[in-house]
Amino acid sequence: MIFENNTAYQTYRVFVAIFGTLGMVVATSPMKKNYKRNLLFLGGYAIYAIICTFFFMHVWGFLSFLRSVIITISLPGVITIYMTTETSVSRHIFKCLSQLLLSLYLLISVTLLNTLFQGTLLSNAILLLSGYLFAIALEFFVLRRTFLDINRINTRGWSILSLIPIAFFLFVMTLALYPVHYTQNPAFPLLFYLAGAVIAIIYYAVFQYLQTQYQYQTDEQSREILEMQIKGIKKHVEDTKQNAEEVKLIWQDTHKMLSAITVLAKEGNTKSILDLVSKSSALNRLTTPTHYCSDPILNATLTAYLAQAKNAGIAIEHHLAIPEILPVDPAELSICFANALENATKACAELPENERKIIIRCIYKPAFMFEIANPYKGQITFGRNGLPASNQSGHGTGTRSIMAFCEKHDAFYNFSAAGGWFKLMITL
Repeated sequence: MIFENNTAYQTYRVFVAIFGTLGMVVATSPMKKNYKRNLLFLGGYAIYAIICTFFFMHVWGFLSFLRSVIITISLPGVITIYMTTETSVSRHIFKCLSQLLLSLYLLISVTLLNTLFQGTLLSNAILLLSGYLFAIALEFFVLRRTFLDINRINTRGWSILSLIPIAFFLFVMTLALYPVHYTQNPAFPLLFYLAGAVIAIIYYAVFQYLQTQYQYQTDEQSREILEMQIKGIKKHVEDTKQNAEEVKLIWQDTHKMLSAITVLAKEGNTKSILDLVSKSSALNRLTTPTHYCSDPILNATLTAYLAQAKNAGIAIEHHLAIPEILPVDPAELSICFANALENATKACAELPENERKIIIRCIYKPAFMFEIANPYKGQITFGRNGLPASNQSGHGTGTRSIMAFCEKHDAFYNFSAAGGWFKLMITL
């Protein structure tokens, strides 16, 4: 029972399918922060889809409308959702078409189930609405984290992967609407669910592959964190050892000086005592270790990378107010700082020595925020996700790592270039 002659109900079905599919996509997508803009785009699309559905069903008829729905409804929806999400084109197509495919299976399954039990228009409406609400809740509370993790995977295979849901979506649509509507084709349910089983197996294999990629990148990040921790520990041990040796030398020199002072005091030679004390190198030998913050790992990172910049002839200006208790894991924050400072150092190395400068600022009230700025030469272009684009091989890895850090901790990040200065600002 498809109630094809009931235009009002068919409009309701399209309404539920559109908002249900939108809800499924939004439940598993990293949306842009401009919520008013997002609502404007999505709401405008929903109004467009309802009007088009009502109009084209009157003009073309129900079956002809369904056969044109890919062009009239689905494609504009994919484009609209893309304008509200933070993702690449190929990843968006893969995820959005996958959700459309799932929505199509849900929509057809409800119709087949209602037809099988000879349900009414009301039962079909309740089943349809309940099915979409359940799907949205399931994806938001159970699958959202998996989808967001997959979205952060840096792999070049998304263009090929996106062809999978495109092919299956077109196949199922053709199977459902040609040569007749699926409710008039006795062989359709068998073919429909056999194709569904094949789709499920292929998607299982794809998600296993993506999960392996995600695990590999997570292990790489863990390795970087461990290396950063080891560097911090080594730096702390070296500083402690150096200070111990210096204290030992100072004690030896102090002992000699006190012996000499004792002899001069017995002789009553006050002037010689004062000269001896003022010329003593023991009092000035102990050096003060560089201290940027109390956390040993972050302090060691800042010390190492700022020293590297200074050795490259780069002037350093820092204003750092870093709390004792950091808002995130110190090693992960250290990797973020390291990537940002390494990028700034590379950019400054391309400039004349008198123009090389890095400014680093950090505050922790009202929120933990830091900014790293450096001059640059040439042109900087930014991609849709706000990241600076790079055409050079091997470049951009550090920037993607910074973005992954921000996405993991739900931090605000902003890359900007103005007045000859490139700036990175991160707020946790």
